[in-house]
Amino acid sequence: MKINRPKISFVKPLIVLSIALLSGFTGLTTVQATEQSATQSALTKQQLKALNTVFKKLRKDSQLVGLQGAVFAGGKIVTQVNLGFADLEHNVPVNNNTRFEIASITKSFTGLGLLLLERQGKIDLDKPIQTYVPSFPVKTQGTITARLLTGNLSGIRSYNKVERTPAFYATHYDDVVVALDLFKDDPLLFTPGEKHKYTSYGYNLLAAAIQGASGERYRDYIQRTILQPLGLKNTGFIDVRKPMKHRSRMYSFVEPLTRAVQDHLSVIPTLEHSYNMGGGNMYSNAADLVTFGSQFLQAGLESKGLVSKDILQQIFTPQYTKSGQTSYVSNGWMVGGFDHSVKYLVMSGSYPGVQAHLIVYPTQGVAFAYATNTWGKEGGASFGPDGSVTRLAHRVGEILASSQTK
Repeated sequence: MKINRPKISFVKPLIVLSIALLSGFTGLTTVQATEQSATQSALTKQQLKALNTVFKKLRKDSQLVGLQGAVFAGGKIVTQVNLGFADLEHNVPVNNNTRFEIASITKSFTGLGLLLLERQGKIDLDKPIQTYVPSFPVKTQGTITARLLTGNLSGIRSYNKVERTPAFYATHYDDVVVALDLFKDDPLLFTPGEKHKYTSYGYNLLAAAIQGASGERYRDYIQRTILQPLGLKNTGFIDVRKPMKHRSRMYSFVEPLTRAVQDHLSVIPTLEHSYNMGGGNMYSNAADLVTFGSQFLQAGLESKGLVSKDILQQIFTPQYTKSGQTSYVSNGWMVGGFDHSVKYLVMSGSYPGVQAHLIVYPTQGVAFAYATNTWGKEGGASFGPDGSVTRLAHRVGEILASSQTK
């Protein structure tokens, strides 16, 4: 199927910066532990109470305007929490239908979409990326493959300060291939496979590869193969030119340009992130996120599951640089949590006005997620191996590992 490249259109200028959530990685386990206990019994009343308290504490500590949380366990969603306001100015409370931007959690959908294509034999992760995106220039530093892109080992750059202008956040792209113009002619930062470097642009190139290999638009492919089969009715791709039902407004205690923490709350305008279609341009809610996350608990155990044992094994298998260092990113997930006593997969998304976190505990059979419309006062301190997201994952893991009785 031929895909026409549409013209670029523009919306009103807006300014904001987006950031990449980084998390440390030191080791992995295999899929075997998941097979043994991913269908364990539901959580106890004490555990559910403790998890609900976690959501409340998150909102209180960071003074979040609105927060929505959900937990999947025992084969179903066992709790949904709605706190605060989706729209503070109009006193619109958060409810189960409220939709939040999820930023880099988009990468988890891209990663799964890619692996589903590989399972169908439609893409070879080790072929040059030009096999599927012929318009992407061959680089003199070395060959880029989809596999290297999934582990952030390609050498493709991340955002730079020069390009972050009002026009950057006001340009709409209808096609992922057109958006590659932002970086495709830039030299690589290093020889592919030599180092690890977090980059959303790499996942946008993966989205273009998915489009080339599948023969349909990237977002249509994700909708058909993941969102529709899982019934994720509150998840999709953002088009800021069109109204969206149940959209939350965005707020921040962090100044978008300097990243300085402010004493007052600011309104963050609706921004264009269509340039980041494969890496951070989706919306969702907490229930849909844990439903998506639940698929990574059931892999290889239920034939009706979307994620197969082989796909989960690929996610759990680390990639290495040429010097033997491990990449902490694998097919759209941060996998550093496999070094913790209660092992977890995590993917998070964040930029001013947006925080979303999806944590999957394969050996406990639990998926935990929350989304908020506020960047809290801790700002960038939430990221990294010692940041609040990692501490949150460890705290939830402690609750799940507790031996409390009903």
